[in-house]
Amino acid sequence: MAADIAETLEESESGRNGYRVPAVEKALDVLEFMASRAEALTQTEIATGMGRSIHEIYRILLLLEKRGYLFRTQSDRFRLSLKLFELAHMHPPVNRLVESALPVMRELTANADQSCHLVVREGQNALVVLQIDSPLPMRYSVALGSHFPILETSSGAVLLAHSNRAERDRIVERIVAAGEGQGTREEIEARLNEVARLGYEMRASLAVEGCTNISMPVRDHVGAVIAALTVPLLPQKAARFDRQTVFERTRAAAEKISAALGWGEANSSSRADPERRDYPFSD
Repeated sequence: MAADIAETLEESESGRNGYRVPAVEKALDVLEFMASRAEALTQTEIATGMGRSIHEIYRILLLLEKRGYLFRTQSDRFRLSLKLFELAHMHPPVNRLVESALPVMRELTANADQSCHLVVREGQNALVVLQIDSPLPMRYSVALGSHFPILETSSGAVLLAHSNRAERDRIVERIVAAGEGQGTREEIEARLNEVARLGYEMRASLAVEGCTNISMPVRDHVGAVIAALTVPLLPQKAARFDRQTVFERTRAAAEKISAALGWGEANSSSRADPERRDYPFSD
């Protein structure tokens, strides 16, 4: 396959616009297809799902496995590895986001007695890119690198509610078709509209009983929402601060991270383009 790529590049070196690299395209097709599937798949299932023959993708699968992008289960099925996640963390937008958020989130946990995490959208999923634990002995936190269906989290609802309308509609359509949404289409739209109206979501966790999610948008230099800062508030006797105080400090922290990314008073007269499509962490 490497020879095929080299040959194609050599033939096309003089005309860089418009040339195709079939082997690379197939590899990217496999990665994108596998990223859309939660379960491990056989070679036949992958080929069928992509509309290709096993012969077309056989060497691609072997190479992706060898390079660590796929791993093979004991039942001879393929699953996407976390290598793409690791590469994403080397990407400058993620680095800058995490570097800007880290000191603010550490300060927030100390001043709220609660854990907090930072989430970006990855397709139809919410992806945790930073997690800071509460200073208290008892705490609730999520694992770094965890993926969750976007509407099972308040972080995902905040991100989706602030997406441009075309992208939001496309994702909601996929969720409804897959039966992965929380409620009917009308209920999903009502929830997202309310999040967009308020600018945040504060609600009982759908995953952990007794926990209240407080999730705030994080904006970039033009005001586009690129991440969500979430505190899973867990009431306990040792916590010094009530829910309203934690809410206000979470909002202030999200605004502080946004300011570090370039959004602030100097930008307040401009508005984020509602049709912006260059979300840096997703498709």
